[in-house]
Amino acid sequence: MLSIIAMAVRGVLLLSAAVVLGLSVTNAKHQVIGNPPAETSFGSFAGAFGVLVSLVGLAALFIDKIPGFFVMAADALASIFFLAGGIALTLALKSVGSCTDNADIYQFYRFRNKLLNGGCQDIGNGKSVCGGGEITNNDLVARCQRAQADYVFEYIGFIFGIAIIALGWVLHKRGGNGTRSYV
Repeated sequence: MLSIIAMAVRGVLLLSAAVVLGLSVTNAKHQVIGNPPAETSFGSFAGAFGVLVSLVGLAALFIDKIPGFFVMAADALASIFFLAGGIALTLALKSVGSCTDNADIYQFYRFRNKLLNGGCQDIGNGKSVCGGGEITNNDLVARCQRAQADYVFEYIGFIFGIAIIALGWVLHKRGGNGTRSYV
């Protein structure tokens, strides 16, 4: 029974990692001036690493040669990456306030946020142009909502990563051998 629960948790972890990867890559593609922010790039890395670790964890169910300790350590590392990425995105979006409020102040905050504006370029006299000059408030709202979904799924990945480690530990203690007993 525990192994079925562990497989379900691993499936949710895989899905969460895939969503994080997709959202982070989509947000990075909106960067038109300069490189994507570090928070977005790290989210892409955390998502890709989470997908890889989840696939290795699923393979460990069927391949006895994959050591349970290796999978458990990889799960712990992926969980740490998810938590770090989620915290970084949360802090970077803290100044935005609201993604959907159309008050001028919130539009300004969204426009000035490095995760949302596509990059800014100084044009002189204390002025700058962001997003190639063609960014709308609707674009900013959509990007903000994607960034919020990204950090939510990173937190979900962290929670399910911890859950799979706990379940794996229980299964390891029951199985006694260190290999196939970890999911």
